[in-house]
Amino acid sequence: MSIWLYIQKGRKPWSTGYNEYKEQLIIKLINDNSQMKMFKEGLQLSNRHGEFIDERVVEYPWFISRLNEEKTRLLDAGSILNYSYILQHPKIKNKDITIITLEPENYCYYYNRVSYLFNDLRNIPIQNNWFDEIVCMSTLEHIGMDNSMYSGHPKFKEEKNLDYLKAVAELKRVTKPGGRVYITVPYGKYINFGWYQQFNAEMIDSIIDTFAPNKLTETYYCYESGGWLISDKQYCQKFEAFNIHDTKYFNSNSTKDYDPDYAAAARAIAALELWK
Repeated sequence: MSIWLYIQKGRKPWSTGYNEYKEQLIIKLINDNSQMKMFKEGLQLSNRHGEFIDERVVEYPWFISRLNEEKTRLLDAGSILNYSYILQHPKIKNKDITIITLEPENYCYYYNRVSYLFNDLRNIPIQNNWFDEIVCMSTLEHIGMDNSMYSGHPKFKEEKNLDYLKAVAELKRVTKPGGRVYITVPYGKYINFGWYQQFNAEMIDSIIDTFAPNKLTETYYCYESGGWLISDKQYCQKFEAFNIHDTKYFNSNSTKDYDPDYAAAARAIAALELWK
């Protein structure tokens, strides 16, 4: 019923039924071999891919397309995998997964042998060279920012814009030699929203310089009218993010409505695959 309402009322991002519609779309994408092939090989996406949907419709397929079904130690730095439909994917369900995030969440999958740590990514309580793979999806942009919506602890209400580099150094430290780290962040013009920051080209370069990978692949996606497309670093520099929290739907003092393209959040992302 909620998905029907979302479609009937114009498919407005974050409206009733949006999350359910997005979940069903992501499930379809990550279980479609032809879609996975496009993401793995960096091919152009299907027409109207993920139109009106946020960046998860490219982040999840990009990440999962790069995995194999081998049993490895996988760290989820930011709790992006903590959904049953993600954890049950064939490329993920056999992995030894540890999730690290600031606070406990509504869903816990300990019975699937998922471990949980509630810590700051700037100080990961794990020994050196432990994980084969790490995913840090749409998380670095929140490091050192005002995380009061994610944690009630006052120490996480910060303005330390460069602390994401401390987290990058920690991710490298706990990765095994030869292991891989997958990072995605919103990308384009630099914007500080207080609770997160949109990365620009200089900040992407700082991530790479701090990690100093033995091997690197950079992939960029952008959202324009008609959906998500594969793009490049230079073209994506022009994009600004859409912040639903600044609209009249979430802020009673605002008169701002949706933008004409119905962007849901970021209009571009950088996706980095880094080998230690």
